[in-house]
Amino acid sequence: MFVGRQRELTALTKAYESGEGKVIVLYGREGMGKTRLAKQLVEDKPYVYYQARELSEAEQNRYFEEIKAELEKKLRREQRVCFVVDEFDLMQKGYKNFFPDFFAFYQGLPREKVLLLLLSSSVQWVENSMVEDMGEFAAHISSFIKIHEFTFMEMVERFPECTTEECIVIYGILGGVPAYLNLWNPKETVKKNVIRLVLDDRGPLHREAQRFLKTTLRELPFYSTILSVLAEDEPKLNYLYNRTGFSRAKISVYIKNLIQIDVAEKLFSFETDRKSQVQKGLYRISDSFLHFWYKLIYPNLSALSMMEPDKFYKEFVYNGLDDIVARAFVKVCREFLELMNRYNRLPAKFGSIASLYGKDGFVPLIAESGDGKIFVGTCKWGHSPMDVKDFQELLKSAEQTGKEADYYYLFSKESFTTNLAAMAKNMDNIHCIKLEDL
Repeated sequence: MFVGRQRELTALTKAYESGEGKVIVLYGREGMGKTRLAKQLVEDKPYVYYQARELSEAEQNRYFEEIKAELEKKLRREQRVCFVVDEFDLMQKGYKNFFPDFFAFYQGLPREKVLLLLLSSSVQWVENSMVEDMGEFAAHISSFIKIHEFTFMEMVERFPECTTEECIVIYGILGGVPAYLNLWNPKETVKKNVIRLVLDDRGPLHREAQRFLKTTLRELPFYSTILSVLAEDEPKLNYLYNRTGFSRAKISVYIKNLIQIDVAEKLFSFETDRKSQVQKGLYRISDSFLHFWYKLIYPNLSALSMMEPDKFYKEFVYNGLDDIVARAFVKVCREFLELMNRYNRLPAKFGSIASLYGKDGFVPLIAESGDGKIFVGTCKWGHSPMDVKDFQELLKSAEQTGKEADYYYLFSKESFTTNLAAMAKNMDNIHCIKLEDL
């Protein structure tokens, strides 16, 4: 089932229909559905597809000559052809002159009849080395399209039979990586899915964290150390330094590489007039599955080797899932408010929705409008309703802005206590949003 990616599909379709000789680089980490998107694009169009692989120059040419012949034949018959080269970066690994040779071939084509779509899973290479490696050919690239994880709304399309709560749990464990989501069976319980996919030593995601990191990074022991410490959810750089014993320079390099492959992120706090109240130098794992793995599974691998998966789930996974999913819940609530803001459903037009990482408290959701109006929001994922005490904690944390908030958005998995609901009913600037409203 093809879901999401409508913006990217529209851009590619327009490029195809433009009648111009365009070269588009479609890239993103593996598992994001680049090939699936390309298949959707060419579903009703003349195309030639080539799956690149690492080969010697002679062998690469042998395979590629067949594809070139197929392309030339189609160009004689068709008005317009989409030429897709999947994982095209692999072709130059054993073939140093690949790009000059390919460029010479490309120049000989009737380019107004060809949309050349180059796919790559090597994010670092595309963003750092590709232009230099491609040489003169790089000047002919029309555009770059980077494929990111599914948003929550796109992910919900993938599981139409699931409740909002079930979708948030799946999102918390797997994130929005299509290849991972395709493995989840919505007819099974969370426990059965986690055991089948992750805990069973034959599960498709049992060794996925290390396998994925090895495809893009060297020195896996050091990266695993960084990720395992980040999974402790102590985001300060100083904590990383003290826990790992690595030099600050070394940590900075490793973090930079993890950020580049969309595995980690630097956290930027909402800016307030009280700059001394804001924490800086904060980092965390941005990839949901790696966060799940390094927080709940990786520290307990010895136990996993000796215990039955069912028992391991009960002892090490079950009680930790709420913290994992709570982080995803904040992401979902932010996306909800971003959509409301985009379609002018909020009381003012707000800027980017951020979080406040204050020295005296955390505000999950905060934004300011052009005329200085501020909203703050909090999200509760737990087994009890949000109460007045939770709201008061938000108020206290929001004091760090130096301003009183104009609007409050409260999100709660288990609804709201009678007292808080009554307070919100009597104040038109407090909005209580239940799970089923998302």
